[in-house]
Amino acid sequence: MNHKRVTIAAVSVVAILVSACGSGTATPAAPGAAGSPAAGMPTLAFIAQMQNPSQAFSWKMYQKNAAKYGFNVINLDNGGDVQKQTAAINNAVAQKVAAIAINPVDEAGYVPATTAAMSGGVVVCLSMVPPAAAAINASTCSVSVDDILGGQTAAKAIMAAFPNGATGVEIGGQAGHVAANNRHEGFSKAVAGTNIKVLDYKNPTAWDTAQAQAIANDMITKYGDKIQFIFCHWDNGATGVINALKAVNQPWANKVLIIGVDGNKTGFAQVQSWPNYISIAQNAETITSKVMEQSMKWIKKDSSAVKANIIPFDVITKDTIANFTAPEW
Repeated sequence: MNHKRVTIAAVSVVAILVSACGSGTATPAAPGAAGSPAAGMPTLAFIAQMQNPSQAFSWKMYQKNAAKYGFNVINLDNGGDVQKQTAAINNAVAQKVAAIAINPVDEAGYVPATTAAMSGGVVVCLSMVPPAAAAINASTCSVSVDDILGGQTAAKAIMAAFPNGATGVEIGGQAGHVAANNRHEGFSKAVAGTNIKVLDYKNPTAWDTAQAQAIANDMITKYGDKIQFIFCHWDNGATGVINALKAVNQPWANKVLIIGVDGNKTGFAQVQSWPNYISIAQNAETITSKVMEQSMKWIKKDSSAVKANIIPFDVITKDTIANFTAPEW
């Protein structure tokens, strides 16, 4: 039986090519939801930062499809804090869950607690992020987009838009978050040695729109019309970028190419409203469904279980947006 093979789904690339995050209090699925408790079904605990819209929507998708994959589901909020996350993991283990789906606060803070959970027989699957290189053995499986590829895709979009070269800035995601680290790695390596020059790069302390706007304001003050593009690691953060550019009230600011990641309803709206916006979309329902599918396979020791599962991006531009349905989150 081979549970160590890696399946990489083909990544969609279209025209212009162009992941994220308590008290540990368990919240059962809403009455009447697909994941409502049923006798004899194993329980999966979803642990994430529930103030993050992508994770709140992910929780809805876990509830919607839980019964299809044979699970009861509960939710424990990590509050964006490593200690609360550890408490949530320990809480889930104490409740004798069969599986934990986790969107972790950072690359390694969860490792001791999930390693202990796995030693007790709990399946642990990372939801929407891959493991860091030093944390491969701290989860049973993972389901995610390839955020390194996401950064590379943003770089390719900029190169396509500015074949003669351009200067701009990068506003990262939450400092230390694996998705932010990987998006930066892919982007920075892709533009290295090209005629695309990054004038500045800074991370906020959280996936917070106001913090992204403050960073954009500082960069605009410092670099002005040298900014031809802004790569912001998430669409809601790019809302702050747009606010900052609108406040400039000069023609050059309205021409800045903005690229965000997530493909949420904000991203869809910004593709339509901003003159030059691209959103890299990760499908939360596809990801959460795959987490549950793979978790059940690992519980059953199914030989077809896969450790690393990569879900393709959808690339949303003015030319492609009509091909997609805008998500709820």
